[in-house]
Formats: sequence, structure tokens, C-alpha cells
Amino acid sequence: MKYQNITYSHEHPRIDLSIGKNDPDCLLNGYLDCIDELRDIHAKGVTRWVDCSNHGIGVDWENNKRIFEDVGIEIINSTGFYKTPFMPDYVSTASVEELVQIMLDDLAKGAKVIGEIGTSKNEWTKDEHKVFEAAVIAQKQTNAVIITHTTLGTLIKEQVDFFLEKGVNPKKVIISHVALSNDLDALRYALQKGFNIAFDTIGKTKYLPDETRIEFIKTLVKEGYTTQLLMSMDITRQSHLKKNGGVGYAYLLDTFIPMLERAGVSQETISTITSENFTEILEA
Repeated sequence: MKYQNITYSHEHPRIDLSIGKNDPDCLLNGYLDCIDELRDIHAKGVTRWVDCSNHGIGVDWENNKRIFEDVGIEIINSTGFYKTPFMPDYVSTASVEELVQIMLDDLAKGAKVIGEIGTSKNEWTKDEHKVFEAAVIAQKQTNAVIITHTTLGTLIKEQVDFFLEKGVNPKKVIISHVALSNDLDALRYALQKGFNIAFDTIGKTKYLPDETRIEFIKTLVKEGYTTQLLMSMDITRQSHLKKNGGVGYAYLLDTFIPMLERAGVSQETISTITSENFTEILEA
């Protein structure tokens, strides 16, 4: 089966983490660095990406427009601030209200997502808390989607509890990077509370084997959570590109989805996850 109208729910058409990580490998521009890979996945059914870059990590809406015009992949723009230490310096001194206004201005200009907003590994810093507080206010005023970052899959439960305490509609929240740690119970916790989760680090097997991700997805589908699942690659480095020896963007389509099929996940279920769920979240 050729899947159609696929959404990659967590990508970075342009991202620059090179200064914070002191590593030039972490500067990536999809238009300049891998346009052929993008044309390849578009030909294989990818019609939409969600850009999870934002202020401080190299977001470039004009770059997104060029990709759409030259490749045909629609890119959903985002607003917000990533995590410590990758936020602009002004986040530390700005008020929550000032951060809210930045988000609202971007949403008024066409952004549809607040994200990715993150927590650190097993730690939620003061500035990260401030960004989450601002995101809640902006989300309630606009009904935008929130996409979070969990560093190596930590603090999933804490993020869920925060949003519930603040009264955010869980249908509008996507918890990302959930399969970087081997903690299926944390995934279930988020799903049981009504949140969406993203298997968006497919191919990053140094953290967790893809066979484990397959088993997680298979289990959660059987438990009735199909409509709350998303998939993507989250390619952020030059070394992730196929031409540089990485798995490349098409790995999800050429390798991972066939693995799901062989594991017994139906094509209808895969189509729901890849082609329908993000639209449902947008419209919720």
C-alpha cells in the first residue's frame, strides 16, 4: 500500500543548536542541505511537516515557504521557546505576559503550534516553567496545538500533570520524544489522561531499539489509543542525513512502516496515525 497525505509531526526544516552544543553538526537547513531527500519523501506521500523550531534555535518561516514552493511539502509554523540553555537571553528577564505576547503575535501571523517547549533531563528549570506558563495562556486564547519536548523521555508524567492542573485540553497537547526511554507506563499515563504522544525519534536506535518502539506502538494500538499516536523522525543533525551516513528522512517510510506491518499493525491503523491524527488534533 502506498500511504498518502502523510504528516511528519515533529521536524526542523531549519535548526541551529550548534552554539549551545558546540558542535557544527547541529546546524541543519533542509532547503540547502537535503532538498533531494525532501523531494523523495514527498514523492512517497509526505505532504506536511510540523516545524518544531522556534525562537532561539533557528526558526525560518521564509525557508519553510521555499520548501513548500519547491518541494510541495506544507510546513506548519510554530512559536515559543525550546529549553535551557537554548532559549534567547531575554527569556530569563521577560515576564510571563511578555512571552505570551510574543507567542500571540506569531500565532496571529499564521503559526498554528506552540512548540516545541521543553523540560530538561529529569529537571524543570525556572525559565522552562515560565515558558510553559506562557504557553498555557496563549493556548487558551487561541486553541493552538502545544508540542512539548521531553529530554530523553523524562518528566512525561510531570508535564501531563502540569497541563491538567492548568486546565488545558489534553486533546490539544502532543508530548514528544516518548520513546527515548524504555518506560511504557509513562506513555500509558499520558494516553489515559487524554494526551497525544509522538513516536518522533524513529531511527535513533542508540537510545532505544526500533523493535521496542514497534512493540510499544503495537501494544498501545491494541489498548485502543490509535487516534492519540503520531510518528516522525526529528532529524536535527547533518549526520542524520542519508548522504552523510544517517538514516535519512525516508527511513520512516521505507523501513519503519514495513516493520510495523510485519509486526501485525494494520495498514488502516498506520494510515490513521500518519495521515489523520494531526489534522484531528489541529481541529479539536
